[in-house]
Amino acid sequence: MINELDMPTVLFLQKTSYIAGALTLGYLRLTSTESRGVGLLAASFVVLAVASTSAGHAETHPAFYGPLSLMSIVLAVLGYSLLGLAFVLISDPARKIKIGLALLPAALTLAAGVVTAFHLNNTYRASAFNFLACLTMAATALVVFMDAHREPLPIRKLVAAILAAYSLLSLTMALEFSLNSFALLDVASGFFLMILSKFVLAIAIVIFISERQHIKIRHLAERDALTGLYNRRFFNENVSKQLRNGDAILYLDIDHFKQLNDRWGHAAGDEVLAKMAQAVQSMLPPTALFGRQGGEEFIIFLPSGAGDPLLLAERVRKALPEIRYLRLGPDVSVTASIGIARASNDRSSLPELCREADRGLYLAKAAGRNRVCDTDTDHIPENYLRLG
Repeated sequence: MINELDMPTVLFLQKTSYIAGALTLGYLRLTSTESRGVGLLAASFVVLAVASTSAGHAETHPAFYGPLSLMSIVLAVLGYSLLGLAFVLISDPARKIKIGLALLPAALTLAAGVVTAFHLNNTYRASAFNFLACLTMAATALVVFMDAHREPLPIRKLVAAILAAYSLLSLTMALEFSLNSFALLDVASGFFLMILSKFVLAIAIVIFISERQHIKIRHLAERDALTGLYNRRFFNENVSKQLRNGDAILYLDIDHFKQLNDRWGHAAGDEVLAKMAQAVQSMLPPTALFGRQGGEEFIIFLPSGAGDPLLLAERVRKALPEIRYLRLGPDVSVTASIGIARASNDRSSLPELCREADRGLYLAKAAGRNRVCDTDTDHIPENYLRLG
């Protein structure tokens, strides 16, 4: 059926695919909060639609063949440049790119056309267009794939594969135009496959953005906004499923946090919470789970075999006063008290361990703060302490 398509039909379908893709992406741009690059991708589809229209008019209006064919190749180059930059931005919205760079290849193509008139030769024009599409799509596929280490979205590899397949298709078309031999794909079939690729890419980008939004929503549901730590709900749901003998719960509470807020302000308090959370997280083994209970109170799950809870608690306690904060005086130290409870045959549920760890925290504070209390002994060993 593909071989029965004539070029006017193919060009019409191509324009239709570009317009449909642009409308889909434009809607996504307006309705999505994760939309950097999507508007640029929609713009690239519009530019490619105009380029396709110019190419069609060039074939049906011989008197204007020269300017229309030059316009079509310049706009096609611009469209693919915008498309490549759009995918690079969509892949990593934090990436800094100068959109004006997309104008450079188009300007060079225009200059080459004016000087050499290569656009008047269908073979040269089609070869140049498809080679450019091949290079753009290959580079874009590589960027999208390499960004997987930063954001491993399930759809990412599929998008990279579609871009790579499009690159291979463009290379095949470029070589066939250059050799003037269409043994693998005739012109209509090649363009038809490109049209299908554009539709698939537009759908894949919608899925790509949806996956990113879903992960962001899940992150917001699981994490504390200020510290980035797991919130109480996530911590309780996950730890409850894996408690066994020897596991430990540590409660950590910042000493005199209310007075700190009253004296230095809530912005300073937020800085203390965020920096302290980051510092503690860096000292925990990978198997530990660290969360914010609320206010100035934090909770740590330390699985059996991940280290001695008392030694870890003391290491954390001693390190915290060394942290310095921009919003506090240079000589201000912030300390914390820690309570420890271990799971056993008599005490195996998370609520029981939390109550015991909270009791240990109370004892540590009652003993003068900046202390660790292990509830297995209800004793605060002096050789672990520094008077606070």
